Order: sequence, then structure tokens, then C-alpha cells
Amino acid sequence: MKHTIEQIHLAAQYLAAAGISFLDKKVDDSHTNLGWDTENKRLATHAFGTGNHQVGLNLASVKLEWLNNGEVASTIDLKTATHSEILNWFKAQVEKHNMETVYQYDFHYELPYPSISGNDTFKIDPSNSLKYAEELSTAQTSFETFLSENDLKSPIRVWPHHFDLGIYTQLDSSGSVFLAAGLAVADTLVDSLYYYAAGYKDGEEIVTKSFSGLDKGDWRSSWNGATLASEGINVEVSKHFLNQAKEQFIK
Repeated sequence: MKHTIEQIHLAAQYLAAAGISFLDKKVDDSHTNLGWDTENKRLATHAFGTGNHQVGLNLASVKLEWLNNGEVASTIDLKTATHSEILNWFKAQVEKHNMETVYQYDFHYELPYPSISGNDTFKIDPSNSLKYAEELSTAQTSFETFLSENDLKSPIRVWPHHFDLGIYTQLDSSGSVFLAAGLAVADTLVDSLYYYAAGYKDGEEIVTKSFSGLDKGDWRSSWNGATLASEGINVEVSKHFLNQAKEQFIK
């Protein structure tokens, strides 16, 4: 599944480019981030334009979608389309919907694998794409219930650079302690999808070396935070992981 996720990460850059092209720039880069739609198994941009447009990446159909007021207006199949054909599809949507700005596939960051261009196509296994969709849905529900049950607030968004579905929430009334948590793709910490939790106090990392063990997951020796491989993990387990981490950050 790792290769499929890398391909989906690369395909999601079309959505990030839409955010860069059509939305007002935010200092924290949040105009580029994406939401996860559990019901439709779709990543989607923030709404833009007078027609309440969005661009989606459907992990069930493996298609890019142009949405108007939440309804699919046009699609292009990532399993067959070339990069050039996808860019032409975007151009056609911009013209059809009388957008005032053009779509530009251009970024201010780099991904950790080769970019796509010209006649390149995507190699996305639909069965693995669906498995990843289920992982995102589990994580989305975990974060929603964790925030709700703890009376905490945070957007739950996918950041297109690192491609984690994450939250960042204030844990104390004074506003000095924060939790950063998410579902991350494989990297140097964990060679598979994994949950993570890290704490910050007064803008500095909370050192976790002396923290007591977790029921599931581990405090890392090379990083001030905890990780939990996501395979086979349900909402209750991931939520328990987040709660245990939170309690140690606010001691």
C-alpha cells in the first residue's frame, strides 16, 4: 500500500495547486490544506469562487472531481489520464465556470519523490486506495470524538506537503500547552501509516524522555513525541492513544 499512498500524495498536489491558485494566501499555508469526506471517501479543497467550487480526489473511484456546491460537476480518471490531460481538464473547468484566475500547477515546496509531468500517468491500485480511505476515515472519526469528548477545538485537515491528517489544539486554559497529533504516512520514524502525538509549551517542544509507557504505541527516543502504527487500529484504540498522550502533556 505504501506505493499507492505515495501516488495518492502526488495526485493530491492537484488539489493543493487549486488552493494556491484560487484561494487567498494564508500565512500558515492553510489555504492549501484539504478536508477528508468520510461519506464520499474524498479529499477536497476549501471552497472557492462564486459558485462554491471545490476540487476533490475520490479514493473510491480514483478520479479527480470538480464540485459545485458539493455536487460533482465533472471528473477525470487518474487511472488513465496523463498529467497533460489533467492540466487541460483543469483549464476547461476554469473556462466553463468563468473563473477569474488561472489554474497553475506550481508549488513553494518539494515532495520526497519525483514529480510528474507530460505524459506521465498514475499507478494507483484501487483496492489499496480504498484501504487508505478506510484508514483516513478511522482517523477522522478518532479525532472528531477525541476533540468532542475533551471539549477541545481544532480543524482536522490533510496538509499536502507532509500529507498527514492532523489536529493542533490548545490543552490548557492559559493557552500555553498545545497538542499536535495526526495520521502520518511512512517516513523515517515509522515505515508504515502511523498515529503521532507531540506536545508544545510556550512554543517549545515538551521533552518526553521521562514519560511513562503507553498501553499502545511508544514514546520515541529520537523525537519528542509518541507514535502508534495504524494497521489494525480502531477508533477506540487510537482515541485511547491520544488521551494517554494528552494526560502526560498537561501534568
